[in-house]
Amino acid sequence: MSQQRITGAVVIPEPGVVIPDGEIVFSPATGVIEHVGPSRGPAGPGDIDAGGRVMVPGFTNGHTHSAMTLLRGYSDDVPLHIWLGHVREFELRMTTADIKAGLQLAMVEMLRSGTTAFVDMFHWDAELLAAVSEAGMRVNAAPAAFDYDAVGFPTASPLSGRELIDATPSLAAQFRGDPLVHVSYGLHAPYTCSAEMIADVAGRAERDGLSIQIHLSETRREVDQSLAAHGVSPIRHVENLGLFANQVHVAHAVHPIEGDVEILALAGATVSHCPVSNLKLGAGIAPSVTYHEAGVTLAIGTDSVASNNNLDLFEELKTGIIVQRGLALDPNVLSGATVFGWATAGGAKAAAAGSAGRLAVGEQADLVLLDTTSDSGTPLNSAESFVHFAARGSDVTDVFVAGRQVVAGRKVLTLDEEAVREDVRTRVARIKSELV
Repeated sequence: MSQQRITGAVVIPEPGVVIPDGEIVFSPATGVIEHVGPSRGPAGPGDIDAGGRVMVPGFTNGHTHSAMTLLRGYSDDVPLHIWLGHVREFELRMTTADIKAGLQLAMVEMLRSGTTAFVDMFHWDAELLAAVSEAGMRVNAAPAAFDYDAVGFPTASPLSGRELIDATPSLAAQFRGDPLVHVSYGLHAPYTCSAEMIADVAGRAERDGLSIQIHLSETRREVDQSLAAHGVSPIRHVENLGLFANQVHVAHAVHPIEGDVEILALAGATVSHCPVSNLKLGAGIAPSVTYHEAGVTLAIGTDSVASNNNLDLFEELKTGIIVQRGLALDPNVLSGATVFGWATAGGAKAAAAGSAGRLAVGEQADLVLLDTTSDSGTPLNSAESFVHFAARGSDVTDVFVAGRQVVAGRKVLTLDEEAVREDVRTRVARIKSELV
């Protein structure tokens, strides 16, 4: 098939644009969109009739730790610094096969709920990156380094932080020809990585042309500790070490202090807002409106399933809008279209994995079809309102990535869903028995 045509859907190709009876044509071979506009007639042989559905660009999960699906519900209702301890006890027992199983379960959940790309920091190697490409998703993967001598995932890999950052450029080079895969340096956080290591990675990234992922200012406790130890916030601390001479993607940034927002804006950093995880862990509410007004590129992320407890970006989209309105006591402080843009184009910029996060001629065909015949879509007074406030991941019927159909009729085509779920159940039972 040289062309795939989908017609009859309400198409929202980018924020603020609605085509009531739309059509898209793309090449399954190249993934390139060749036409977007009003429908030019009913579906013919080989076309997809998308009547009763809304079409949107694929979402990008701006920050997650996908393999941690194994920890869903494992440690709830405790502060972040205690939760991290519980999580590490579990992670230290995860083998590469365990991590792959968790990754595959995450991809099933993300694809089924309309996420086509994700930005991830965890243990990554060639086998795991290949698994993402085979499943048909896009990823910006950062192998997580904790410090020079720390072995982050000893049951999965013997590499210390120093060895890991040494190996990251070769891993990136190995997948440079894969349009779905982007590899970054991963610095866990300033409270786990020494100043020497952060400065070292800053220099390496500049030399190697690689981007960097890092957690910054997630909690007030973290900020207070940085002020006590370094006299500056975590954001200014890493700026002083040269990190922002590179393209940096920041997770959380919930608690900026004076000057931090300007640092991120001037650096051209991308920031992932994770509203549900930050609320659940009691970490706080990021000033996303302030970031947006300052010109910071924002993405929306779930963080891990261990702190969320799902990967449904529609939940993040709605929460990200309404929490800011509640704080400001003003429904006009943040539009649904703006946050929709964070979930699509903003996330795509953060992922840097080949998609623009919009449906336009010449761009990649990463798209999602949503059923509007359910209770939440009836009546469809506004397709935008449905997407921003009513839709759920379970409304997703079909997903294409780079022109390849990866979900059809709510079924993932590239992974065996039930086999993945059963594998995870078995592995979690084993790890929990080891923790007793």
